[in-house]
Amino acid sequence: MRSGRRGFTLIELLVVIAIVAVLIGLLLPAVMKVRESASRTQCQNNLRQLGLALHLHESVKLYYPPGLMTDQTVMSDAEATGFTQLLPFIEQDNTHRMYSFDDPWWLPANFAAVATEVPLFYCPSNRAGGSIALDSVAAQWNMALPPSAAGMDYAFCKGANAAIHRRWEKVPAQTRGMFGIRSRDEKGTFRREITDGMSSTMAIGEAAGGNPFYLVRDLANPGVPAINPFLGLPVPIDQSWGAAGVTDESHPWYGSVFAVTAQYGLPADPRDEPMNRRPTTPTIWGQDPKGDNAAGKDLVSGFRSLHPSGCNFLFMDGSVRFIAQTIQPATYRALSTIAGDEIIGLEY
Repeated sequence: MRSGRRGFTLIELLVVIAIVAVLIGLLLPAVMKVRESASRTQCQNNLRQLGLALHLHESVKLYYPPGLMTDQTVMSDAEATGFTQLLPFIEQDNTHRMYSFDDPWWLPANFAAVATEVPLFYCPSNRAGGSIALDSVAAQWNMALPPSAAGMDYAFCKGANAAIHRRWEKVPAQTRGMFGIRSRDEKGTFRREITDGMSSTMAIGEAAGGNPFYLVRDLANPGVPAINPFLGLPVPIDQSWGAAGVTDESHPWYGSVFAVTAQYGLPADPRDEPMNRRPTTPTIWGQDPKGDNAAGKDLVSGFRSLHPSGCNFLFMDGSVRFIAQTIQPATYRALSTIAGDEIIGLEY
C-alpha cells in the first residue's frame, strides 16, 4: 500500500528557508539590543564598584588617590597609577600584595602584577580581557619593560586640561579634574576641594581600549590614523591599569590612565576633546614649557566607548550616568572639573 505522505518539494523548502531567514533578520536586532543593554548595565556596575573603591580609599586615608604618581621630571617615566591604590578595595588583595610600591611599575619586581588582568577593568561591550605587548616598545626605547601590561577600559577624569607636568598646581584651577599627577609621597584630592558638588563632578569614565574601532590619530593629520613605522600598521588606542608612563611625540600610540574633555579648557579656544572621537587622540608628554598647556604641546586622550552614541561615567557621589556624545561642549567641560564654579543645567 502506498503511503499518503510525500516529501517537501524544492519550492516548499525554499519558502521555509526564506521564512526562517526573515525571522532571523527580525529577531537578530532585538537579540543584539538585549545583549548590548546587558553589557551596558554590567559596565555601569563596574563603575559603581570603582566608585565604592574610591570612597573606601578616602574613608581609610582621608583623600582620593592621585591619577599618576612619580618623582621623575620625565613624565614618560611615571612610576605608579591610582588604580594600583584601589586594588585592595576591589577584592584584588593578591595582586596588591604582588605589587612592589617601593619600585616603579617597569622593574622586574612588578612584572607579574602589571601583567595581571583584572575583570572589573574591562567593559563587556568592548572585551572580556586583553593586554598590551611591550616587547617591541622595549626594543624601540632600548630599555627593559614587562613582557606585557594588562589593559583596561576606564580612565580617571583629569578635567578640561591636558597639561602633563610634575607640578600639578600649574594646571589652571578652574580646569582641574579629580585626578592629576603627584609625587609618590603626596596626597591626592581632598573632599573639601570638590566645590562644584559631588553629583556634578566626574570621577571615572569609559576609555575603550584594544579595539580597531578606535585607532590612534596621526598628530600631523588628525583625520587619519597614525601608522606605527616599526610595525607598518595603524594602532588601536589602549592603556593599562599598571603602566603609569605616558608616551612622547615619537611614540604616539598610548592612552594612559587619564582622559579629558578639553586640551586647554579656557577661552578663547578651549580645544575641546569630544567624546568618542575617531581617530583617537593619544596621551602625549610634549614638555609644555609653562605646565598649563597653553602652548598645546601636551595631549590627553578623550573618553570613548563601544556603547551607541555615548559613554558611562562615574560621578563623585557614586552615581553612574550614561551621557550622550551630543552633550554641549561647555556642559561636558563643566562636569569634568572639580572647582570651575559653573552652573550646570539639566540638558545632559
